[in-house]
Amino acid sequence: MYQRLIPSILIQGNRLVKGKFFDNHKDAGSPRTTARAHNHQGADELLVSDIKASKFNIPPNFEILKEIAKEVFMPLTFFGGISSVQLARKCMDIGADKIGLNTTAIDNPNLINSLAKQFGSQAVVLGLDIIKIDNNYFVYDHRSKKAIQDLEPLIWAKQAIDLGCGEIRIMSVDKEGSQNGFDFNIFNKMRKIANIPIILEGGAGGLDDLEEAYDNGVNGIALGSQLVFSDSNLIKIKKHLKTKNKNIRD
Repeated sequence: MYQRLIPSILIQGNRLVKGKFFDNHKDAGSPRTTARAHNHQGADELLVSDIKASKFNIPPNFEILKEIAKEVFMPLTFFGGISSVQLARKCMDIGADKIGLNTTAIDNPNLINSLAKQFGSQAVVLGLDIIKIDNNYFVYDHRSKKAIQDLEPLIWAKQAIDLGCGEIRIMSVDKEGSQNGFDFNIFNKMRKIANIPIILEGGAGGLDDLEEAYDNGVNGIALGSQLVFSDSNLIKIKKHLKTKNKNIRD
């Protein structure tokens, strides 16, 4: 099984944005043209997060999702504002292949089980935003911009797996946008309790960070800032990783 390279794009309204530490989001272009570029450059999957829907508890931006889905011929995971089976089904009908749940699953854990029954576990991805404070890990709620003190990340992940999620995306909040390397400590902790694929996001900077992620056995690497605010692109990244004999798709 190949270790996947997954562009991760944030949408706010009708625009692509990028920030740092879950804050100070700046316009970064057109979601549609960016998705098209990632598709042409050979992305393994695409991860799209509607941060406005998540923050304000409103339905997803279906029009943007529809535009993006027309541009890509790879698995598409959509996060943001999916609080019911009906909303998830609409996303799937438009073109999403997987449904990402984050705060909506925290508010209603049984939503994981409902979606797994409707679409299969392989179509349900738990978005796990984690922040490290004084060497302790906490689940982070981007709505309140605070750590949830009584929700331990590994326990929550195990519960989500038991409810039927088929994949976990770990986002290191204190690494997001920093480009100073991944948090492999939390990945290794998660791998010990999770028997499903794990995507790691937050902190990718240089090509050496990606090499290290492959060497650590990450199932998928989600890339944001590295593709937006540097001269890297997927063609360059894949060419480099091939020369290092990493397990990537041609």
